[in-house]
Amino acid sequence: MTIEDQDFIMQQIKLLAKGIGALLDIQSLKELLKLEFAVDDDLTDRDIESIIYTARVEELIEKNILSEEELEEYLGVSSKRVADLKTNQDLPTEDELQQLKALVEEKAYWMD
Repeated sequence: MTIEDQDFIMQQIKLLAKGIGALLDIQSLKELLKLEFAVDDDLTDRDIESIIYTARVEELIEKNILSEEELEEYLGVSSKRVADLKTNQDLPTEDELQQLKALVEEKAYWMD
């Protein structure tokens, strides 16, 4: 798979995570994504989970529930790192992913 193809799929996953993904639990969303984009061989569950949680944190920022500065402080990273995560230039580390999960669970914006 080319870089362009992977970027396209990652963007589509992110859009789906922001849309219908807000109504589904993570496991259901991962299964839907695997069926929709046939990502079994190309992206790992962890990659998909990283994109989903990054998209959900973006939603928190877009809804003014969380600021980028608060996210930087919460993760203990620079604004460049946050920008790289938001644009899928890089996936979160294991620690960052766990922090993103905790943050999303704490805010639980899609259930309000």
